[in-house]
Amino acid sequence: MYLAGRIFAGITTLALAGTALVATVPSADAATQACGSDCVALVTEDYGPQYTIADIGFPFRDRHITLATAGPYANEDFQREYVGNVAGLYAEGIVGPALGQTWPRDWAYQYVYAPDGNVTDLCLGVPGTATQGTVVYLYPCGVNATTIWVPMYGYSQRGYEPLITGTDTNASTPYVLTAGAVGGLLTTTKLSEINHLLFATQMWQNEFGVLPAPAS
Repeated sequence: MYLAGRIFAGITTLALAGTALVATVPSADAATQACGSDCVALVTEDYGPQYTIADIGFPFRDRHITLATAGPYANEDFQREYVGNVAGLYAEGIVGPALGQTWPRDWAYQYVYAPDGNVTDLCLGVPGTATQGTVVYLYPCGVNATTIWVPMYGYSQRGYEPLITGTDTNASTPYVLTAGAVGGLLTTTKLSEINHLLFATQMWQNEFGVLPAPAS
């Protein structure tokens, strides 16, 4: 396991109210052939599978993440890694009460940057406690809650769901991963809705399969 030896190592799934949560992650494919079956691309409901998250500073560190035209590009390769369930992370003091007490049964993940299948020590994350408009970068994996994301499966619409930051401090309107314009920066913003539908820019899906080159 990639996180072995880091702070998250040893966090186990807890049985809550007599129901054990299964710590398995479905297999996923990649933006590139080289990344193969270990990788996944994140796409948003607002723009669809034609655009996915990408590192726009490749191959340098401390990089911004944006939405870019989806294709077989190394800077769009990420691996989704299971960290533990939220209750376990809360019990260990890794996430706070807003997350730990509101969504204890949900699962937590990291999105590890892996261009061409080469796993790095960098994950999708925030610099500290997320607020409105916090910019998302790549940060060292497994250090604290800043690289944790929790899918809100109970809020799914059309196969997409919000991703709460592990640093969330707001139980009623959590801070979630949010896309801006194509080519713009990803941020965290409060979960919002209009006409009883959650904002499409805040709804995410894991795209499976090698991403084809865009039509010319």
